[in-house]
Amino acid sequence: LGIVLEGDPALANVYHVLRPDPVRVPRVNVAGGRALEDFLVSPAAQAAIETFGVETHGAPLFFPDAGKPEPE
Repeated sequence: LGIVLEGDPALANVYHVLRPDPVRVPRVNVAGGRALEDFLVSPAAQAAIETFGVETHGAPLFFPDAGKPEPE
């Protein structure tokens, strides 16, 4: 099976961190949500994301994107 299309921004599968509104979801762990968000955008986590899968598959499975503007 060959690659048909690669590198097109329309193919980006961007993941987001969404924290629920504590007013609408009173049981939400606000501090935990903020801590997770801070961790995921940290340089250490972004480096882990960038290298995830390289050892097993020879290429990264994900591409870090924290802090970059989303394509329009």
